[in-house]
Amino acid sequence: MTSILLVSLLAAAAGWKTAVPGVETLTVDESGDRVSLVRFDLGRYRPEVVFLGPGDVKTAATLRRERSAVAAINGGFFDEGRHALGLRIAGGKTMTPLRKGVDWGVLVLRKDGAAIVHSREFRPDARIEGAIQVGPRLLARGAPLKLKPQEARRSAVALDGEGRTLTLAVCESGIDANRLASLLARLGFDSALLLDGGASTQISVAAGSFSLDVPGMYGVPDALVVRPR
Repeated sequence: MTSILLVSLLAAAAGWKTAVPGVETLTVDESGDRVSLVRFDLGRYRPEVVFLGPGDVKTAATLRRERSAVAAINGGFFDEGRHALGLRIAGGKTMTPLRKGVDWGVLVLRKDGAAIVHSREFRPDARIEGAIQVGPRLLARGAPLKLKPQEARRSAVALDGEGRTLTLAVCESGIDANRLASLLARLGFDSALLLDGGASTQISVAAGSFSLDVPGMYGVPDALVVRPR
C-alpha cells in the first residue's frame, strides 16, 4: 500500500461523523467533485423499495416525509411514460420483471442484510423483501469495474462485505463513474451499484441535526427509503 493511499484512507476513516446512532456521514472532495455519503447500520435501519405504480412519480424529499423515513434516494431506470425498466420488488412482491441481457446489477434486500449481484446471477427467493435492477455496478469484491468514461450527476448505493451496512452516495455536480468507483474502493466498500443518474439524481436525508437535500429535475416512479427498525 502506497503512503499516499494510506494517508487517504486514514483521512477518510477519521472523516466519518455520527449523525445519530447507526447513521454516519462523510463528505469527500474527489478531484474537485463533492461526493456526499450516508452510511446506515442495517441492524438499526431498514431499507425499503417504494414502487409508486405506472405513471406516478414523487420526489425523494416527498417520499422521505410521507414514509417517515430518515433517507430517500432515487431508484432505477424508467421510460418516457415513467414506467420502471428492470426488476422491482417492493414489500416482497415482484412489481416488474427482471430485464435480461443487460449489464446491470440488482440491489437485493432481505431481512438479514443486503447484497448486490449481477443481473445474470439474480435468483428469485421468497426471503427477498425488496430489489432494484439498475446499473452498471461500480464495484465487485472490492475492485472497481471498468466503465464507459462519462461525467454526470450520480447517485449510488454501496455495501460492506457482510451486507451489514448500506451507504447512499451522491454527487450533484457530476463525476465520472470510474472516479466514483475508485473512491468507493479506496473507502473500503465491497460492492456498489449506480442508480439512475443525471436529472433523476436526488436524495433527501434528515438524521438528528444532519440534513442533506439534493433535488432532482423531476419526480421518480420508484425509490429506496431508509427507516428506523
